[in-house]
Order: sequence, then structure tokens, then C-alpha cells
Amino acid sequence: MLEFLKRKNKNQIPDKKLDDYITRMQYIQGRLEKVRQLFNNETDPEKTEAFIYEEKALMIRLDHLIKSAKEDGISVDIFYSKSDSDL
Repeated sequence: MLEFLKRKNKNQIPDKKLDDYITRMQYIQGRLEKVRQLFNNETDPEKTEAFIYEEKALMIRLDHLIKSAKEDGISVDIFYSKSDSDL
């Protein structure tokens, strides 16, 4: 999944704040990719379940971050790669 952030009005949003959103989204995206890799390679049912809950928590964090960015006047365009749409 790729997220692209941009300012709606360049004068209102400091670069530091935009960079913070980008950094946080990249971190969450990286964790999601790692959790999905671990899930795909796991055979223990308890660990598999833990990865499911961790993925759900990360998706909630990402959703909250997107909403916060929009409230701060940052538009969020999300493009899904083919592998993400298969989930």
C-alpha cells in the first residue's frame, strides 16, 4: 500500500508536521508488511491469531492517522498495490 500526502494550502501546514505524518505512515506501513510476512510464514495457531490482532491494531492506527492528517488540512491519496487488494 502506498500513501501520498500533500498540502491543501501550502501556507497553512508546516513542513515539519507534514514530514511527521509521512514518517508515521511509513512506519505503520512497514510494520504492516512485516506482520503480514510473519503471518504468511506462521504455523502456530496462537501466533497466527496474534498477528491478526496486531494487523487490526495497525490498521486502526493508520485510519486514525489519516483522519488526523485530513483535519490538519493534508489531503491523503491512497493507492493500493495488487497484493494489498488481495487481502
